Amino acid sequence: MERGENSGAAASDEDIWAKLVPLDSRCPDIELRSNNVTVLSDIKSSSSEKQEWCRIERNKDQVSALMKNIRPHSILVDDMVIQDDDTTTITCGSEIILGPEAQGFMRYRFKVMPAAKVCEKRLQIVLDPEHTKCSICLSVWHDVVTVAPCLHNFCNGCFSEWLKRCQAKHSSILCPQCRAVVQFVGKNHFLHNIEEDILRADSTLRRSSEDIALLDSYTSIKSPLVSGYFVAQCRNKSGFSSNKG
Repeated sequence: MERGENSGAAASDEDIWAKLVPLDSRCPDIELRSNNVTVLSDIKSSSSEKQEWCRIERNKDQVSALMKNIRPHSILVDDMVIQDDDTTTITCGSEIILGPEAQGFMRYRFKVMPAAKVCEKRLQIVLDPEHTKCSICLSVWHDVVTVAPCLHNFCNGCFSEWLKRCQAKHSSILCPQCRAVVQFVGKNHFLHNIEEDILRADSTLRRSSEDIALLDSYTSIKSPLVSGYFVAQCRNKSGFSSNKG
């Protein structure tokens, strides 16, 4: 068996739930993949002698473990002497020395890996519905489009109607929120997913089917991206379609 290898019954998944991280950076981590593991590694930093020296059983709290010393000699866990066949609880950060003293013996730090659910919670985006509203109709976006370079967002139908009015009055297309000159406009599929999540979470924010049908009838932006130059070329036409050009 290679240095840092461990043996034990396979867990229900292949995720690494904890590691024994050596203080000697030249040595590899020992990855704990099963809930009940017998650990084998070098005992002394000065030799390549490998032994099975402990059993580690994951606790139900998922953040600690029971460690049993199976060496014929004592080891140190957080400065406590653990005799042969004795068991102790280890938590994230516990220091383990594979002998009765630090000098000459391998030293490990027990590290618990973050659970998948914890990672998911950290990655969740908390979004206020007020930040998902079109500044033209003041409702949650419908078929949201984003304009650049200012990156403001609007309903496709609302912006399409604004676009027609701009064609008649201005030589360039202006953002209805900040009046910056619009160079590009396109559908924003990422924000569309957020729009749907917001409406699922709060059904009172949904528009009536009649309002949605009316907005859809105004929609003219179909392609992923439309240049301001093309919009300017079309401003004298009665309608606008981003499928052209």
